[in-house]
Amino acid sequence: MEEMHVNWLAVAVTAIVPMVVGFLYYHPKLMGGVWMKANGFTLESIGTGPKPILYGVALLLSFMLSLWMAANVTGPGQDVAPDGHSYATFGHGVVHGLIHSIMFLLPVLGTQSVFEKRGWSWVFVNLGYWAVTLCVMGGILSMWR
Repeated sequence: MEEMHVNWLAVAVTAIVPMVVGFLYYHPKLMGGVWMKANGFTLESIGTGPKPILYGVALLLSFMLSLWMAANVTGPGQDVAPDGHSYATFGHGVVHGLIHSIMFLLPVLGTQSVFEKRGWSWVFVNLGYWAVTLCVMGGILSMWR
């Protein structure tokens, strides 16, 4: 059985990706307005100012996600294909991010939306964020082994 090598610096750096992507993606000029409408939020209801505990927990969870993505993108058998093609590319990690988004996140978010009586806009706004996030994380982790 092959042993997995973990690039801890790459895992730590990609743990910041969800926050950077979220900062951009959920900006009111991009998807922030749609996200607030899908959740029934207003600027007043979400509050303002720094929330250290919220961001600390989010960073811890992002680190866990980064480690999971590293295990899936750079695990045993993910180095070189039998035909000599290298899997250590940004594109390879993007494909992993897309596969995780469609085959895991879409069913999870879709099921959650059915039982919480949320609209499809809620599903696709959140799926879009996570798809972009996982594609960037996977791409970085795959090329930076």
